[in-house]
Amino acid sequence: MNGKIIKGIGGLYCVATPAGDIFAKPRGIFRKNSVKPMIGDNVVLSKDSEETSDYVISEILTRKNSLVRPAVANVDCALFIIAAANPKPDLLLLDKLMAVSVSKGIKTMLVINKADRDGEAAEDIKNQYKNCVDCGVFAVSMTGDNSAEEAETVKNALPEGVTVLSGQSGVGKSTLTNRLLSKQAMTTGELTKKIERGKHTTRHSEMFEIGNGRFLIDSPGFSLFDAMDFGSRELAGFYPEMRPEGASCRFQDCSHTGEPGCFVEELLRDGTVSAGRYERYLKIYAELKEQERNRYK
Repeated sequence: MNGKIIKGIGGLYCVATPAGDIFAKPRGIFRKNSVKPMIGDNVVLSKDSEETSDYVISEILTRKNSLVRPAVANVDCALFIIAAANPKPDLLLLDKLMAVSVSKGIKTMLVINKADRDGEAAEDIKNQYKNCVDCGVFAVSMTGDNSAEEAETVKNALPEGVTVLSGQSGVGKSTLTNRLLSKQAMTTGELTKKIERGKHTTRHSEMFEIGNGRFLIDSPGFSLFDAMDFGSRELAGFYPEMRPEGASCRFQDCSHTGEPGCFVEELLRDGTVSAGRYERYLKIYAELKEQERNRYK
């Protein structure tokens, strides 16, 4: 029987299948081969033995991508949640995370919460990212009078497949998450009871089905994704607004950092690339170049 892992604690995994949620342990061969199942994995379940009704995870199907923080697989979209103010948004970190997500074939989506606290900042951020995200930029206020309608608009924009939510502490991620979820899955306490373990377990990511072939993973913290594992010359390829159809530079290996005839100058003038995003691109490019120099010393 095939299924998708939606949660895991203490070596036991909850797998969503056509027959309902089934709890299973992975076969020992995975540990022997240093392979650990992940939330989002598509797996094959088999009966542990003819004498028992228990299932085991006998096969992990090929992953199209995977992340380390949080440990999830087969992600289709990353929904980043920031605040217009309080806490101040870290747009440099956001740009790094977006570049990593694009490098892994993951679509991006941005929600700017607390727009009512600083409407000017929210509008500025929205303009900076309007040409670089796949699934839309939304300025909302999860404590405002229209919060339910705004959350529904965000929910309707979620693409088919698996979406991972990520946001700093204090930006209102929990409130938005609760509004996006249409039903409650098994709680950590229930799963802990199932595997007969104590209360002291680390919080893990959890996947929820929200209908129409869409799944939501609520991840702890903002430390989403691995470190940037690409080179400085690859960086521009992960900025969608820097590669509009038909545009090209004089030089094939242009780094878009000020070379004569670079087409990004024109994109900056017409607003396709925002000045803020470009300034942070230069910082990230310089950081990657420094890493490369240190690597080959």
